[in-house]
Amino acid sequence: MTQNAVVKRLLPNGKAEVEVTRQSACGHDCAKCGGGCTEMVSGPILAEAVNAIGAQPNERVVIEGEFRQLMGLAAIVYAVPLVLFFGLFAVGSLFGLGEGGAAALGIVGFVLGVVSAIQYNKRYKARGTMVFTIVSRAAG
Repeated sequence: MTQNAVVKRLLPNGKAEVEVTRQSACGHDCAKCGGGCTEMVSGPILAEAVNAIGAQPNERVVIEGEFRQLMGLAAIVYAVPLVLFFGLFAVGSLFGLGEGGAAALGIVGFVLGVVSAIQYNKRYKARGTMVFTIVSRAAG
């Protein structure tokens, strides 16, 4: 997955701090959009990236994240809560809790999945194990 970023400063060991402007799910620049989704998209984020091309501060660059890591994070964030919801819903049904009881148990599973994804994300960020690489200078 590639994203556009701006190099903010150079770091030791051939790395750079980059600022990534997050885009909406539709892929458009929210600053120029009248769709009203700007409240849902947070501001720019800072990340470290391997400076493979020797980019300098204030340069616009393209960064790339490791696909395997991104897909693993997506699976945790999206799949775990849903699997827990349906799994605990099924368990509630098997134990004869009725539709309401099974749904309540499923909601508990969903909440547990979201909380665990948030905790995992915090630990992942603290370890700094997400690897980004500056792959080229951005066009324009």
